[in-house]
Amino acid sequence: MENWGIAELRACFGASADVAERQITAGGQTLDVLFLDGLTSGGDIAEQVLKPLMEAVRPGSMQEVLQQAERSRVYCAVAERVTSVEDAADKLVHGYCAVLFPGTGTALCFETKTSVSRGPSAPESENTVKGAKDAFTETMRINTSLVRRHLRTPQLRFSQKTVGRRSGTGVTVCYLAGLTSKDVVERMEKRLAEIDIDGLLTPAAVEEYVTGSRRTAFPLLQYTERPDTFCQGLLNGQVGLLVDGLPLGYLAPVDLGILMKSTEDRSVDYISASCLRVLRYAALLIALLLPGLYVAMASYHQQMIPTKLLLAIIDSKREVPFDTVFEVIGLLASFELLQEAGLHLPQAIGTAVSIIGGLVVGTTAVDARLVSPAALIVAASSGICGFTLPSRDLSDAIRVWRFALTTLAGLGGLFGLTAGGILLLIHLAGLESLGVSYLEPFSDVRGGRAVLRPRLVRQNRRDAALRPQDLKNQGDTHA
Repeated sequence: MENWGIAELRACFGASADVAERQITAGGQTLDVLFLDGLTSGGDIAEQVLKPLMEAVRPGSMQEVLQQAERSRVYCAVAERVTSVEDAADKLVHGYCAVLFPGTGTALCFETKTSVSRGPSAPESENTVKGAKDAFTETMRINTSLVRRHLRTPQLRFSQKTVGRRSGTGVTVCYLAGLTSKDVVERMEKRLAEIDIDGLLTPAAVEEYVTGSRRTAFPLLQYTERPDTFCQGLLNGQVGLLVDGLPLGYLAPVDLGILMKSTEDRSVDYISASCLRVLRYAALLIALLLPGLYVAMASYHQQMIPTKLLLAIIDSKREVPFDTVFEVIGLLASFELLQEAGLHLPQAIGTAVSIIGGLVVGTTAVDARLVSPAALIVAASSGICGFTLPSRDLSDAIRVWRFALTTLAGLGGLFGLTAGGILLLIHLAGLESLGVSYLEPFSDVRGGRAVLRPRLVRQNRRDAALRPQDLKNQGDTHA
Protein backbone atom coordinates (compact mmCIF):
# COMPACT_ATOMS: atom_id res chain seq x y z
CA MET A 1 0.00 0.00 0.00
CA GLU A 2 1.85 3.05 -1.24
CA ASN A 3 -0.33 6.03 -0.37
CA TRP A 4 -1.66 4.87 2.95
CA GLY A 5 -2.65 7.42 5.55
CA ILE A 6 -4.39 8.04 8.84
CA ALA A 7 -7.55 6.16 7.80
CA GLU A 8 -5.70 2.94 6.99
CA LEU A 9 -3.61 3.13 10.15
CA ARG A 10 -6.66 3.88 12.26
CA ALA A 11 -8.48 0.90 10.73
CA CYS A 12 -5.81 -1.46 12.10
CA PHE A 13 -7.12 -0.77 15.62
CA GLY A 14 -10.83 -0.62 14.79
CA ALA A 15 -12.88 1.31 17.32
CA SER A 16 -10.36 0.98 20.18
CA ALA A 17 -10.92 3.74 22.70
CA ASP A 18 -7.23 4.19 23.53
CA VAL A 19 -6.28 5.30 20.01
CA ALA A 20 -5.72 9.09 19.99
CA GLU A 21 -5.23 11.20 16.90
CA ARG A 22 -4.91 14.86 15.98
CA GLN A 23 -3.76 17.15 13.18
CA ILE A 24 -1.02 19.76 13.36
CA THR A 25 0.38 22.32 10.91
CA ALA A 26 4.13 22.30 10.33
CA GLY A 27 5.93 24.22 7.62
CA GLY A 28 2.61 25.11 6.01
CA GLN A 29 1.63 21.42 5.69
CA THR A 30 -1.04 19.47 7.57
CA LEU A 31 0.34 16.40 9.38
CA ASP A 32 -1.53 13.58 11.11
CA VAL A 33 -0.43 12.35 14.53
CA LEU A 34 -1.48 9.01 16.02
CA PHE A 35 -0.55 7.35 19.33
CA LEU A 36 -1.95 4.93 21.89
CA ASP A 37 -2.98 6.56 25.15
CA GLY A 38 -1.42 4.80 28.15
CA LEU A 39 1.57 3.42 26.25
CA THR A 40 2.95 6.86 25.47
CA SER A 41 3.70 9.97 27.51
CA GLY A 42 1.52 12.91 26.51
CA GLY A 43 4.04 15.38 27.91
CA ASP A 44 6.89 13.89 25.86
CA ILE A 45 4.76 13.98 22.70
CA ALA A 46 3.88 17.63 23.24
CA GLU A 47 7.36 18.84 24.22
CA GLN A 48 9.64 16.62 22.13
CA VAL A 49 7.57 16.08 18.97
CA LEU A 50 4.63 18.45 18.41
CA LYS A 51 6.19 21.68 19.67
CA PRO A 52 9.42 21.39 17.59
CA LEU A 53 7.45 20.44 14.49
CA MET A 54 5.04 23.34 14.80
CA GLU A 55 7.66 25.97 15.72
CA ALA A 56 10.94 24.99 14.07
CA VAL A 57 10.03 23.45 10.71
CA ARG A 58 10.47 25.92 7.84
CA PRO A 59 7.80 26.20 5.12
CA GLY A 60 8.23 23.88 2.17
CA SER A 61 6.79 20.92 0.29
CA MET A 62 5.67 17.75 2.10
CA GLN A 63 8.95 16.02 1.21
CA GLU A 64 10.98 18.97 2.52
CA VAL A 65 8.99 19.01 5.76
CA LEU A 66 9.58 15.25 6.09
CA GLN A 67 13.32 15.68 5.65
CA GLN A 68 13.48 18.48 8.21
CA ALA A 69 11.51 16.46 10.77
CA GLU A 70 13.68 13.40 10.25
CA ARG A 71 17.05 15.13 10.37
CA SER A 72 17.10 17.91 12.92
CA ARG A 73 13.83 19.51 13.92
CA VAL A 74 12.57 17.04 16.54
CA TYR A 75 14.13 16.60 19.96
CA CYS A 76 13.20 12.93 20.41
CA ALA A 77 16.21 10.63 20.72
CA VAL A 78 14.79 7.73 18.69
CA ALA A 79 13.11 8.39 15.34
CA GLU A 80 12.43 5.70 12.73
CA ARG A 81 11.01 6.02 9.23
CA VAL A 82 8.36 3.46 8.25
CA THR A 83 6.82 3.00 4.83
CA SER A 84 4.05 0.48 5.52
CA VAL A 85 0.92 0.61 7.62
CA GLU A 86 1.83 -2.71 9.28
CA ASP A 87 5.20 -1.37 10.48
CA ALA A 88 3.55 1.81 11.75
CA ALA A 89 0.96 -0.18 13.71
CA ASP A 90 3.72 -2.32 15.22
CA LYS A 91 5.55 0.82 16.37
CA LEU A 92 2.40 2.20 17.97
CA VAL A 93 1.85 -0.90 20.14
CA HIS A 94 5.46 -0.58 21.30
CA GLY A 95 4.97 2.91 22.69
CA TYR A 96 5.85 5.07 19.68
CA CYS A 97 4.09 8.16 18.38
CA ALA A 98 3.49 8.13 14.60
CA VAL A 99 3.56 11.36 12.57
CA LEU A 100 2.12 10.78 9.10
CA PHE A 101 3.00 12.88 6.06
CA PRO A 102 -0.02 12.62 3.69
CA GLY A 103 0.72 11.76 0.10
CA THR A 104 4.18 10.32 0.80
CA GLY A 105 3.24 6.88 2.12
CA THR A 106 5.71 7.55 4.95
CA ALA A 107 5.49 8.06 8.69
CA LEU A 108 8.05 9.05 11.29
CA CYS A 109 7.74 7.10 14.53
CA PHE A 110 9.18 8.73 17.66
CA GLU A 111 9.82 6.81 20.86
CA THR A 112 7.67 8.38 23.57
CA LYS A 113 7.09 5.43 25.89
CA THR A 114 5.48 6.12 29.22
CA SER A 115 7.79 5.91 32.20
CA VAL A 116 5.20 4.22 34.43
CA SER A 117 6.74 0.94 35.60
CA ARG A 118 7.71 -0.94 38.74
CA GLY A 119 11.22 -0.19 39.83
CA PRO A 120 13.70 -2.83 41.04
CA SER A 121 12.90 -4.14 44.50
CA ALA A 122 14.39 -6.69 46.86
CA PRO A 123 14.15 -10.35 45.75
CA GLU A 124 11.22 -12.19 47.28
CA SER A 125 12.09 -15.86 46.78
CA GLU A 126 15.91 -15.72 46.58
CA ASN A 127 16.92 -13.82 49.66
CA THR A 128 20.54 -13.60 50.69
CA VAL A 129 22.26 -11.99 53.66
CA LYS A 130 25.32 -10.54 51.93
CA GLY A 131 24.20 -10.38 48.30
CA ALA A 132 22.65 -7.61 46.20
CA LYS A 133 19.13 -6.42 46.97
CA ASP A 134 17.82 -5.70 43.47
CA ALA A 135 15.55 -7.94 41.41
CA PHE A 136 14.22 -8.11 37.86
CA THR A 137 11.00 -6.28 36.97
CA GLU A 138 8.35 -6.75 34.28
CA THR A 139 9.96 -4.13 32.01
CA MET A 140 12.51 -5.40 29.50
CA ARG A 141 14.70 -2.29 29.33
CA ILE A 142 14.95 -2.03 33.09
CA ASN A 143 16.13 -5.66 33.18
CA THR A 144 18.73 -5.16 30.45
CA SER A 145 20.02 -2.08 32.26
CA LEU A 146 20.37 -4.10 35.48
CA VAL A 147 22.43 -6.67 33.59
CA ARG A 148 24.57 -3.90 32.06
CA ARG A 149 25.30 -2.47 35.49
CA HIS A 150 26.64 -5.79 36.68
CA LEU A 151 28.55 -6.59 33.48
CA ARG A 152 30.12 -3.38 32.19
CA THR A 153 31.73 -4.88 29.11
CA PRO A 154 31.17 -4.26 25.40
CA GLN A 155 31.24 -8.04 24.87
CA LEU A 156 27.76 -8.30 26.41
CA ARG A 157 25.29 -8.95 23.61
CA PHE A 158 21.51 -8.50 23.54
CA SER A 159 19.69 -10.14 20.63
CA GLN A 160 16.02 -9.15 20.62
CA LYS A 161 13.26 -11.25 19.08
CA THR A 162 9.48 -10.98 18.94
CA VAL A 163 7.45 -14.09 19.79
CA GLY A 164 3.68 -14.50 19.64
CA ARG A 165 1.47 -13.79 16.66
CA ARG A 166 -0.99 -11.79 18.73
CA SER A 167 0.92 -10.89 21.89
CA GLY A 168 4.08 -9.65 20.14
CA THR A 169 6.11 -10.47 23.25
CA GLY A 170 9.65 -9.21 23.18
CA VAL A 171 12.35 -11.70 24.21
CA THR A 172 16.04 -10.92 24.52
CA VAL A 173 18.85 -13.45 24.24
CA CYS A 174 21.82 -12.43 26.40
CA TYR A 175 25.35 -13.77 26.12
CA LEU A 176 29.00 -12.76 26.27
CA ALA A 177 30.70 -12.72 22.88
CA GLY A 178 33.91 -14.72 22.87
CA LEU A 179 32.90 -16.66 25.99
CA THR A 180 29.51 -18.30 25.47
CA SER A 181 29.47 -21.25 23.11
CA LYS A 182 28.22 -20.24 19.66
CA ASP A 183 26.43 -23.57 19.36
CA VAL A 184 24.45 -22.89 22.55
CA VAL A 185 23.47 -19.40 21.36
CA GLU A 186 22.40 -20.76 17.97
CA ARG A 187 20.33 -23.49 19.62
CA MET A 188 18.54 -20.93 21.78
CA GLU A 189 17.82 -18.60 18.84
CA LYS A 190 16.64 -21.53 16.73
CA ARG A 191 14.20 -22.64 19.46
CA LEU A 192 12.80 -19.10 19.69
CA ALA A 193 12.46 -18.84 15.90
CA GLU A 194 10.48 -22.10 15.82
CA ILE A 195 7.87 -20.90 18.35
CA ASP A 196 4.53 -20.43 16.60
CA ILE A 197 1.98 -19.41 19.21
CA ASP A 198 -0.61 -16.68 19.67
CA GLY A 199 0.85 -15.45 22.93
CA LEU A 200 3.94 -16.06 25.06
CA LEU A 201 2.82 -14.68 28.40
CA THR A 202 3.47 -17.33 31.08
CA PRO A 203 6.68 -18.85 32.48
CA ALA A 204 5.44 -22.36 31.66
CA ALA A 205 5.05 -21.43 27.98
CA VAL A 206 8.59 -20.04 27.88
CA GLU A 207 10.08 -23.12 29.50
CA GLU A 208 8.20 -25.69 27.44
CA TYR A 209 8.73 -24.06 24.06
CA VAL A 210 12.37 -23.15 24.63
CA THR A 211 13.35 -26.57 25.97
CA GLY A 212 11.52 -28.42 23.20
CA SER A 213 9.22 -31.40 23.60
CA ARG A 214 9.97 -32.15 27.24
CA ARG A 215 8.45 -35.18 28.91
CA THR A 216 9.95 -34.73 32.32
CA ALA A 217 9.16 -33.05 35.58
CA PHE A 218 12.76 -31.88 35.97
CA PRO A 219 13.61 -28.32 34.92
CA LEU A 220 15.73 -27.85 31.79
CA LEU A 221 16.06 -24.10 32.36
CA GLN A 222 17.25 -22.24 35.43
CA TYR A 223 15.20 -19.21 36.38
CA THR A 224 16.21 -16.44 38.75
CA GLU A 225 14.88 -13.08 39.86
CA ARG A 226 18.36 -11.86 40.81
CA PRO A 227 20.46 -9.91 38.26
CA ASP A 228 23.70 -10.92 40.02
CA THR A 229 22.86 -14.63 39.73
CA PHE A 230 21.88 -14.09 36.11
CA CYS A 231 25.16 -12.33 35.33
CA GLN A 232 27.18 -15.00 37.13
CA GLY A 233 25.54 -17.55 34.83
CA LEU A 234 26.60 -15.50 31.81
CA LEU A 235 30.15 -15.39 33.14
CA ASN A 236 30.08 -19.17 33.54
CA GLY A 237 29.21 -19.60 29.86
CA GLN A 238 25.43 -19.91 29.97
CA VAL A 239 23.09 -18.07 27.62
CA GLY A 240 20.41 -15.88 29.20
CA LEU A 241 16.84 -15.16 28.20
CA LEU A 242 14.75 -12.17 29.29
CA VAL A 243 11.03 -12.02 28.48
CA ASP A 244 9.12 -8.75 28.46
CA GLY A 245 6.41 -8.88 31.12
CA LEU A 246 8.08 -11.53 33.29
CA PRO A 247 10.20 -10.49 36.31
CA LEU A 248 12.53 -13.43 35.71
CA GLY A 249 15.71 -14.24 33.89
CA TYR A 250 16.31 -17.69 32.38
CA LEU A 251 19.66 -19.43 32.01
CA ALA A 252 20.60 -22.41 29.86
CA PRO A 253 22.03 -24.95 29.59
CA VAL A 254 21.66 -26.40 33.07
CA ASP A 255 22.54 -29.63 34.78
CA LEU A 256 21.80 -31.09 38.18
CA GLY A 257 24.94 -29.57 39.69
CA ILE A 258 23.95 -26.04 38.62
CA LEU A 259 20.43 -26.42 40.01
CA MET A 260 21.81 -27.50 43.37
CA LYS A 261 23.95 -24.38 43.74
CA SER A 262 22.64 -21.44 45.71
CA THR A 263 23.38 -17.72 45.49
CA GLU A 264 24.48 -17.86 49.11
CA ASP A 265 27.32 -20.26 48.20
CA ARG A 266 29.39 -17.39 46.78
CA SER A 267 28.58 -15.12 49.72
CA VAL A 268 30.18 -17.26 52.45
CA ASP A 269 33.56 -18.94 52.83
CA TYR A 270 34.24 -22.11 50.87
CA ILE A 271 34.24 -24.38 53.95
CA SER A 272 30.75 -23.28 55.04
CA ALA A 273 29.51 -23.35 51.45
CA SER A 274 30.85 -26.88 50.91
CA CYS A 275 29.24 -28.14 54.12
CA LEU A 276 25.93 -26.58 53.11
CA ARG A 277 26.13 -28.18 49.68
CA VAL A 278 26.76 -31.61 51.20
CA LEU A 279 23.80 -31.05 53.52
CA ARG A 280 21.72 -29.95 50.52
CA TYR A 281 22.47 -33.14 48.58
CA ALA A 282 21.67 -35.20 51.68
CA ALA A 283 18.36 -33.34 51.95
CA LEU A 284 17.63 -34.16 48.29
CA LEU A 285 18.13 -37.88 48.95
CA ILE A 286 16.04 -37.75 52.12
CA ALA A 287 13.20 -35.89 50.39
CA LEU A 288 13.24 -38.39 47.54
CA LEU A 289 13.86 -41.73 49.26
CA LEU A 290 12.83 -41.50 52.93
CA PRO A 291 9.06 -42.17 52.51
CA GLY A 292 9.69 -45.11 50.17
CA LEU A 293 12.43 -46.50 52.40
CA TYR A 294 10.14 -46.33 55.46
CA VAL A 295 7.28 -48.06 53.60
CA ALA A 296 9.59 -50.80 52.30
CA MET A 297 11.18 -51.51 55.67
CA ALA A 298 7.96 -51.29 57.70
CA SER A 299 5.99 -53.49 55.29
CA TYR A 300 8.52 -56.01 53.93
CA HIS A 301 11.88 -55.78 55.69
CA GLN A 302 11.18 -55.35 59.40
CA GLN A 303 14.43 -57.15 60.22
CA MET A 304 16.35 -54.08 59.00
CA ILE A 305 14.79 -51.87 61.69
CA PRO A 306 16.38 -51.81 65.17
CA THR A 307 14.35 -53.82 67.64
CA LYS A 308 13.37 -50.98 69.98
CA LEU A 309 12.36 -48.77 67.07
CA LEU A 310 10.40 -51.62 65.48
CA LEU A 311 8.52 -52.25 68.70
CA ALA A 312 7.68 -48.57 68.98
CA ILE A 313 6.39 -48.52 65.39
CA ILE A 314 4.31 -51.66 65.94
CA ASP A 315 2.84 -50.21 69.13
CA SER A 316 1.92 -46.91 67.43
CA LYS A 317 0.32 -48.73 64.47
CA ARG A 318 -1.73 -51.15 66.55
CA GLU A 319 -4.98 -49.21 66.15
CA VAL A 320 -4.25 -47.56 62.76
CA PRO A 321 -6.71 -49.01 60.18
CA PHE A 322 -4.59 -48.30 57.06
CA ASP A 323 -1.61 -50.04 55.54
CA THR A 324 1.71 -48.24 55.81
CA VAL A 325 1.84 -47.32 52.11
CA PHE A 326 -1.63 -45.71 52.15
CA GLU A 327 -0.80 -44.01 55.42
CA VAL A 328 2.37 -42.39 54.06
CA ILE A 329 0.89 -41.47 50.67
CA GLY A 330 -2.11 -39.89 52.41
CA LEU A 331 0.18 -37.82 54.63
CA LEU A 332 2.27 -36.73 51.65
CA ALA A 333 -0.89 -35.75 49.76
CA SER A 334 -2.14 -33.77 52.78
CA PHE A 335 1.22 -32.02 53.00
CA GLU A 336 0.96 -31.04 49.31
CA LEU A 337 -2.57 -29.73 49.78
CA LEU A 338 -1.52 -27.58 52.73
CA GLN A 339 1.41 -26.21 50.74
CA GLU A 340 -0.81 -25.45 47.74
CA ALA A 341 -3.35 -23.71 49.96
CA GLY A 342 -0.63 -21.56 51.49
CA LEU A 343 0.66 -20.51 48.06
CA HIS A 344 -2.69 -19.33 46.72
CA LEU A 345 -3.73 -17.35 49.79
CA PRO A 346 -2.44 -13.89 50.76
CA GLN A 347 0.99 -14.13 52.33
CA ALA A 348 -0.07 -13.38 55.90
CA ILE A 349 -3.01 -15.77 55.76
CA GLY A 350 -1.14 -18.41 53.79
CA THR A 351 1.64 -18.68 56.37
CA ALA A 352 -0.89 -19.05 59.20
CA VAL A 353 -2.88 -21.67 57.29
CA SER A 354 0.24 -23.72 56.53
CA ILE A 355 1.50 -23.68 60.12
CA ILE A 356 -1.84 -24.08 61.91
CA GLY A 357 -3.13 -26.56 59.35
CA GLY A 358 -0.04 -28.73 59.66
CA LEU A 359 -0.16 -28.74 63.46
CA VAL A 360 -3.90 -29.26 63.76
CA VAL A 361 -4.27 -31.86 61.02
CA GLY A 362 -1.19 -33.80 62.05
CA THR A 363 -1.97 -33.83 65.78
CA THR A 364 -5.63 -34.65 65.22
CA ALA A 365 -4.81 -37.48 62.81
CA VAL A 366 -2.43 -39.06 65.33
CA ASP A 367 -4.88 -38.66 68.22
CA ALA A 368 -7.66 -40.19 66.12
CA ARG A 369 -5.45 -43.20 65.32
CA LEU A 370 -5.71 -42.50 61.59
CA VAL A 371 -1.93 -42.30 61.17
CA SER A 372 1.03 -43.33 63.27
CA PRO A 373 3.50 -40.80 64.72
CA ALA A 374 6.37 -42.45 62.84
CA ALA A 375 4.66 -41.99 59.46
CA LEU A 376 3.89 -38.38 60.31
CA ILE A 377 7.54 -37.72 61.18
CA VAL A 378 8.70 -39.37 57.94
CA ALA A 379 6.32 -37.32 55.77
CA ALA A 380 7.16 -34.06 57.56
CA SER A 381 10.92 -34.68 57.38
CA SER A 382 10.70 -35.46 53.67
CA GLY A 383 8.69 -32.30 53.00
CA ILE A 384 11.03 -30.07 55.01
CA CYS A 385 14.09 -31.45 53.22
CA GLY A 386 12.43 -30.63 49.89
CA PHE A 387 12.23 -26.98 50.91
CA THR A 388 16.01 -26.77 51.29
CA LEU A 389 16.62 -27.20 47.54
CA PRO A 390 17.60 -23.91 45.82
CA SER A 391 15.46 -24.56 42.73
CA ARG A 392 11.74 -24.78 43.32
CA ASP A 393 11.25 -26.50 39.95
CA LEU A 394 13.70 -29.18 41.04
CA SER A 395 11.85 -29.49 44.35
CA ASP A 396 8.56 -29.98 42.47
CA ALA A 397 10.12 -32.75 40.37
CA ILE A 398 11.39 -34.47 43.51
CA ARG A 399 7.88 -34.32 44.96
CA VAL A 400 6.43 -36.05 41.88
CA TRP A 401 9.01 -38.82 41.92
CA ARG A 402 8.62 -39.19 45.70
CA PHE A 403 5.06 -40.38 45.17
CA ALA A 404 6.16 -42.79 42.44
CA LEU A 405 8.99 -44.31 44.51
CA THR A 406 6.75 -44.64 47.58
CA THR A 407 4.15 -46.49 45.50
CA LEU A 408 6.78 -48.84 44.06
CA ALA A 409 8.12 -49.47 47.58
CA GLY A 410 4.60 -50.38 48.70
CA LEU A 411 4.29 -52.86 45.82
CA GLY A 412 7.71 -54.51 45.95
CA GLY A 413 9.59 -53.37 49.01
CA LEU A 414 13.26 -52.51 48.55
CA PHE A 415 13.22 -54.30 45.19
CA GLY A 416 10.52 -51.94 43.95
CA LEU A 417 12.32 -48.93 45.42
CA THR A 418 15.58 -50.00 43.76
CA ALA A 419 13.84 -50.49 40.43
CA GLY A 420 12.32 -47.01 40.73
CA GLY A 421 15.72 -45.52 41.54
CA ILE A 422 17.26 -47.18 38.48
CA LEU A 423 14.45 -45.85 36.27
CA LEU A 424 15.03 -42.37 37.70
CA LEU A 425 18.76 -42.54 36.94
CA ILE A 426 18.06 -43.73 33.39
CA HIS A 427 15.57 -40.89 32.95
CA LEU A 428 18.05 -38.28 34.23
CA ALA A 429 20.86 -39.67 32.09
CA GLY A 430 18.69 -39.23 28.98
CA LEU A 431 17.88 -35.56 29.63
CA GLU A 432 19.69 -32.76 27.82
CA SER A 433 19.55 -29.00 28.12
CA LEU A 434 20.64 -27.34 24.87
CA GLY A 435 22.97 -30.23 24.19
CA VAL A 436 24.40 -30.55 27.73
CA SER A 437 23.71 -33.79 29.63
CA TYR A 438 21.76 -33.43 32.87
CA LEU A 439 24.23 -35.59 34.81
CA GLU A 440 27.31 -34.03 33.23
CA PRO A 441 28.93 -32.99 36.59
CA PHE A 442 28.86 -36.61 37.80
CA SER A 443 30.04 -38.26 34.59
CA ASP A 444 33.68 -38.62 35.72
CA VAL A 445 35.88 -38.58 38.79
CA ARG A 446 35.61 -34.80 39.01
CA GLY A 447 32.01 -35.11 40.21
CA GLY A 448 33.08 -33.99 43.68
CA ARG A 449 33.49 -30.46 42.31
CA ALA A 450 29.74 -30.29 41.85
CA VAL A 451 29.21 -31.04 45.52
CA LEU A 452 32.06 -29.13 47.13
CA ARG A 453 32.64 -25.46 46.43
CA PRO A 454 36.30 -24.81 45.61
CA ARG A 455 38.10 -21.72 46.82
CA LEU A 456 37.33 -18.82 44.51
CA VAL A 457 41.00 -17.88 44.25
CA ARG A 458 41.77 -21.37 42.92
CA GLN A 459 38.81 -21.58 40.57
CA ASN A 460 40.87 -20.71 37.49
CA ARG A 461 38.78 -22.59 34.95
CA ARG A 462 35.13 -22.41 34.02
CA ASP A 463 32.89 -25.44 33.99
CA ALA A 464 33.83 -27.35 30.84
CA ALA A 465 30.37 -28.96 30.76
CA LEU A 466 28.93 -25.66 29.46
CA ARG A 467 31.49 -25.70 26.61
CA PRO A 468 32.53 -22.04 26.86
CA GLN A 469 34.86 -20.63 24.23
CA ASP A 470 37.14 -19.26 26.94
CA LEU A 471 37.81 -21.74 29.74
CA LYS A 472 40.12 -19.44 31.68
CA ASN A 473 38.33 -17.62 34.49
CA GLN A 474 41.23 -15.80 36.15
CA GLY A 475 44.98 -15.74 36.35
CA ASP A 476 47.10 -18.51 37.83
CA THR A 477 49.01 -16.30 40.26
CA HIS A 478 46.58 -16.59 43.18
CA ALA A 479 47.57 -18.42 46.32
